[in-house]
Amino acid sequence: MPAPRFAAALLLSLALAACQTAPPAPPVVAPPGITYAGSDGSSLANAVVIQTELKGVAGVRSEYMWLSQRYPGYKRTRQALLHQGDKSYDRLDITTADGRELSVYFDITAFFGKF
Repeated sequence: MPAPRFAAALLLSLALAACQTAPPAPPVVAPPGITYAGSDGSSLANAVVIQTELKGVAGVRSEYMWLSQRYPGYKRTRQALLHQGDKSYDRLDITTADGRELSVYFDITAFFGKF
């Protein structure tokens, strides 16, 4: 293979390898009585849905458990309650162990206000 073709093929191979996406995060194990649904929590539209018949405190604890499994070593910096339509959400602002600042959204409609 002539040198220019080899160089082009090598560059194309490297570009394709660089475009590969990271493997999906492993599933988060929910505590008894809790089911996680929805998405990755990156926005309200992609909120982690916490489905439970349990009361408020257990639901809140399950948010922290989800975060500790998905982002080991995270630090919580802020928490806010949000309402959109007939749904209630928690937004938790965190700093990951590697220093990234993220907002993670949880749909807490199933347990919010139930004590």
